[in-house]
Amino acid sequence: MAHNHQQRPSGPPPPEPYEGPPALPLECPPGDDYPIELFSLLESEEMMRKHGFVMEPLTMADLKGKARCKDCNQSMFNLTKDLRRQQKLRRANPIPPPPKRSWDPFPTILMPKGKGRYDSTECAVKCSSHPGTMDRATRCFTCCHVHVTEAKPCVNSHVHELRNYAPGELIRIHQYHYTPAVHTKSLEFRAAVAIDCEMGTAISGDSELIRLTAIDYLTGEVLINNLVQPDQHMLHLNTKFSGVTFLQLNEAKRKKTSLRGKAGAREALWRFVGPHTALVGHGLNNDLRALKWIHPTVIDSYMVEHRIVQTKKKADKEAAEAAAAATTETSAEDLAEQILDLELSPQIESQPKQKRTKGTGDLALKTLMKKYINRDIQTQGNKGHDSFEDALAARDLVHWMVLRRLAEKEALAV
Repeated sequence: MAHNHQQRPSGPPPPEPYEGPPALPLECPPGDDYPIELFSLLESEEMMRKHGFVMEPLTMADLKGKARCKDCNQSMFNLTKDLRRQQKLRRANPIPPPPKRSWDPFPTILMPKGKGRYDSTECAVKCSSHPGTMDRATRCFTCCHVHVTEAKPCVNSHVHELRNYAPGELIRIHQYHYTPAVHTKSLEFRAAVAIDCEMGTAISGDSELIRLTAIDYLTGEVLINNLVQPDQHMLHLNTKFSGVTFLQLNEAKRKKTSLRGKAGAREALWRFVGPHTALVGHGLNNDLRALKWIHPTVIDSYMVEHRIVQTKKKADKEAAEAAAAATTETSAEDLAEQILDLELSPQIESQPKQKRTKGTGDLALKTLMKKYINRDIQTQGNKGHDSFEDALAARDLVHWMVLRRLAEKEALAV
C-alpha cells in the first residue's frame, strides 16, 4: 500500500541532509559540581505524571480501550468515556428538553468474538464516517464528492463495529515496557543519553514511531540515528514535521538499516540505557509514548523551563496583589473621570486570535534555542524536522541550563 505514496505530486519535497553543528563532547567544568547540578534536574514521579508520562504498564481494560471502530476509527475509550455522565443526566432528567418526548437509545458497539459472534455494549457517540475513499487527484471523497478540507462525515449510524484484532495485537502495538535492569547485548550503560523521535500516522489513526536518534550526552557519540519500520500500515508520515518520506523508509528497509518497530527501537536503546541512565530531551513524554517505554530517570528541558516560567508568574502575581493592596483607594472624583475617559475613547474591535504554528510557542525547543543559545533549528519549513538536530539541540539546551544554574550559585556565593 505504502509504496505508491512517495510518487504523489502534491507531497512535500524530500528533506535535506543535516548541516548543523556536529555533536561534539561537552566542555564541562572540572570537579563534581557539574554532574551534581545535572542530576539535580531529574524529575520526580509526581511531576512526570502531571506532564503526561505513563508510569506503569497498561491494564487489560486500558488495552481494550485502544480498539477502534472499523468505520469511524474512534477508539473504544473515546466512544465510552462520556457514557456514565450521560447516563447520570438521563436518570436525573427522564424526559428530555422539548421538542423531544423521549431520549434516543444510546449507540451500540459490536465487539467481535470470532465465528460471526459479537458482544455488545452501549456508548455515547454515534458512528460518523465516509464509506468511500479519497480520490488522490481531486482530494475529494468518492462517497459524497466533497473536498477533504470541507467534508463532514456523510454517513451516521447508531452501531459501531470494532476491528477484528489478532490475538495479542493490541498488546504488541500499545503496551508499555520498563527499562530492563540488565540487557544481554549491553555495550555499556551511559550516564546520560539525549533522544528524539519522529512519528507518523497509521491508517488506524494511531501515532507510529518512524525515526529515532540517541546521542551520548557527555561525549556526543551518536549511538542511534535510524529510521524505524512502523508496526502498522501508515496513512501518512507527517513529512512536513517528521522529515521522513516513504522513499527513505522503503530504501532503509531494502538496505536493512532501519529498526524493526517499537520493540526494535527499544532494544537498540537498552544497549546504552539502564534504569539509572538519565534520558535527556525536550517534551520527553511524547518520545516515551512513541516508544511505548516507561523510564523513571528523565531530564526534560521543557519541564525545567516550564517550572521557571510558572515560578516567575506566581512571583509576579503575588507582587501585583501586594502592590494593589498598598495602593490608596480611588476617590469618587477620580473614578468618575476614569469612566468618562473610557466612554470618550475610541472603541477598538478585538482582533481574532492568530493560529500559532506548531512548535513555535514560548516553551518550544526552537524558541528556547534561539533565545538562549542563538541557534536556529527546524529551518527547513515543510521539509520537516530532523531528529538528530532536535536531540542535539535538547542536549545543548540542558547543558546551557546546567551552566546557568552553576553561574547563579557562584554569583550568590560571592
